[in-house]
Amino acid sequence: MALGIRLGSQGLFDPGILLIVAAAAALIWLISAYRGSAKAWFFRLVLGLAAVALGQLAILPQEVWVVPREGEFIGQVYQVQKLTYDQRVLVHLKPSRLQVAVHLPLDVSISPGNELTFWGTIAQPNQAPNPGAFCYRDYLRRLGVFGVCYPTEFQVTAGDNPGLLARARGVMRRNIVTHIRDPGLVLALVLGERDELGEGRRDSWRLLGISHLLAISGMHVGYVALGVSLVVKRFPCRPLFKLALLQGLLLSYIVISGTGASGWRAFLVSLLGGYAGLRGLRRDPLHIWATAGLIMLLVKPALAFDLSFALSFAASGGILLWSPTMQVRWKSRTLTYLAQSLLLSLTAQCSLVPFLMGSFGEVALLGPLATLLFLPCAAVLIVGGLLTALGLGSLGIGSVLNRVMQVVQAMEALLLPYARQWKLGTLNLWEISLWWALFIYAGWRLRQPRLTKPWRTLAQLCSLFVIVLFISTLPPVVRRPLEITALNVGQGDSFYVRTPSGLHLLIDGGGDLYPWQPRTRDAGVERVVPYLRHRQVERLDYVILSHPHDDHLGGLLAVLEEFEVGMVLDNGHDHPSPTYERYLELLEEKEIPYHPVRAGDRVDLGDGITLTVLYPQALRPNLRSAQNNNSLLLRLQYGGVRMLFTGDLESAVLYDLAHDPNLDLQSQWLKIPHHGSRGSMEPHFYAAVDPAWAVIPVGPNNFGHPHEEVVEELNKRGIVWRTTYEEAQTFQVWWGVWGRFTRGPS
Repeated sequence: MALGIRLGSQGLFDPGILLIVAAAAALIWLISAYRGSAKAWFFRLVLGLAAVALGQLAILPQEVWVVPREGEFIGQVYQVQKLTYDQRVLVHLKPSRLQVAVHLPLDVSISPGNELTFWGTIAQPNQAPNPGAFCYRDYLRRLGVFGVCYPTEFQVTAGDNPGLLARARGVMRRNIVTHIRDPGLVLALVLGERDELGEGRRDSWRLLGISHLLAISGMHVGYVALGVSLVVKRFPCRPLFKLALLQGLLLSYIVISGTGASGWRAFLVSLLGGYAGLRGLRRDPLHIWATAGLIMLLVKPALAFDLSFALSFAASGGILLWSPTMQVRWKSRTLTYLAQSLLLSLTAQCSLVPFLMGSFGEVALLGPLATLLFLPCAAVLIVGGLLTALGLGSLGIGSVLNRVMQVVQAMEALLLPYARQWKLGTLNLWEISLWWALFIYAGWRLRQPRLTKPWRTLAQLCSLFVIVLFISTLPPVVRRPLEITALNVGQGDSFYVRTPSGLHLLIDGGGDLYPWQPRTRDAGVERVVPYLRHRQVERLDYVILSHPHDDHLGGLLAVLEEFEVGMVLDNGHDHPSPTYERYLELLEEKEIPYHPVRAGDRVDLGDGITLTVLYPQALRPNLRSAQNNNSLLLRLQYGGVRMLFTGDLESAVLYDLAHDPNLDLQSQWLKIPHHGSRGSMEPHFYAAVDPAWAVIPVGPNNFGHPHEEVVEELNKRGIVWRTTYEEAQTFQVWWGVWGRFTRGPS
């Protein structure tokens, strides 16, 4: 269902035709089921079509704001969050009830229940410019918000008072803050508020692999259900009323705490399991787990894009899948309990590996053990925190919780020196996903001893293990391509190159995103460094500067400060700018090897990959636009595939290069010179290179880049071209034989 929703949300199908096909398939299945001839595979087909249709519906609110709307809007505020430079106010527009994020100054007094009238443009939130960077659109999408506005004018008026739930949450929060000396951790565990937790503790729990304990989930709901059931079961009333009362109180806690997908999953599992037990129905844990997920996706299809939804269901599903095969029985009950708890924690960790690697790029190796050690303390803090929130803090519970938090701090200090993270290294994400698929399949087969002969199941799993192991141990040059990623750094150049064996190169680093605006931003800090962190780069083997203009050099300063660098290469052309001076200072301060290169210089990158300098033979300072026209011309070659990096070379130099009889420019991939400017338009150069693919590094600019003449030339020659205006563009070369873009056109 989740995969179908994600597929449908891509907008690949016509909504009308899709709904007609899904409805027709559902009708056929109902008729066949009535006649007793329904097939299980056909039901799955109907379910898949319904999921794709749901995915199409999930993006309809987003499509409302594809075209920005300008005017006067009125909405009711339901959430306010203070940020670094402003505050984000979430409102329900009237009368449409669409949810929009409005950004107001920090000094504006506004609270939930107020009415906000504002004038401005509502548009889609910004996407992440590069993988690894913060994606505001995805973040708001998880909140059900599809529009954002930075108003030119606004007016706040008093509205409805906060509702009963908001007031109850406020009372609970005040009780915790009043009776607990350091309430940050208890607020996070009981009410899901992490604002007062502190960056230090959040980082510590992340490194230890226990951040999941902070999410209100099955553990929290279980403790609440246990406490409430001890009271409710003594009531002299019917079992159905007891169940309704118990689930009603659980629902109140879920709503008050403002929990996410994990809390709702736990509530639905409790509700479905309790009802099945009351009616004497079969209570298969996996069926209840799957039913809870289907209900949540039917009510809110956008959950298919929510990371917390994926993590919650992956961890709980893995535990349920493997639990029948993990029955440890020792003489000591304590050892049995510890062994089973550790196995369950390890299973949950294994179930999450591809999601954690894909989203955070790391998995905490101490996670299962740290969870086992911290769980008793978390349980005490949850139960004690709930009692304190309900007004029982004056009974001395606060002092007990303060002591427990001292124990937590001591364990953090003890374990943190040994915290280690497993990061992508010899295995990439696809290979890890392959191992994960084998892990899930093995759990499914091993729990069915009556369906398959045990020895045959083990033989099959061993065969699959050998196949996956064989694939994972093939030489890197067979398993991985050469990657060239043109990063979105605004109006500037930055290329990340990764060889199959794992060498990392960076050619240019972009610069200030919008230099003509009053408050410029550093592309290196905001875009290049986050991407390199996302790609698990710890050391750059080569950093290459084509020429020292700020739109190529500026972002390299953050890179040189943050990463170990093997060697820096450039053309040796000085530039009288503060950025260039700081660049030279960093080279000296960090003692980075530095080498100016000339035509004919060559770097062997292994795997049959070479980087060759084609220009300049010597610096030509008297040229017009000397900095641009002394840019390095680099050829990256892998087998029979060549890629040409041109810096900001302009038409006069490009003409000379195209007519140089000693220079073979022919390449399959081309970096269009100087962001596609008209001054770099030289047809003879394009004819000499004769590329099949091209990329234009370009961002918001006042120069008209890329120029229409350049675009016409590329189209006339049938060149497949991409820009970095909205997103990074990755080009892959497999085995030195063929290449392809991995992203769609921008």
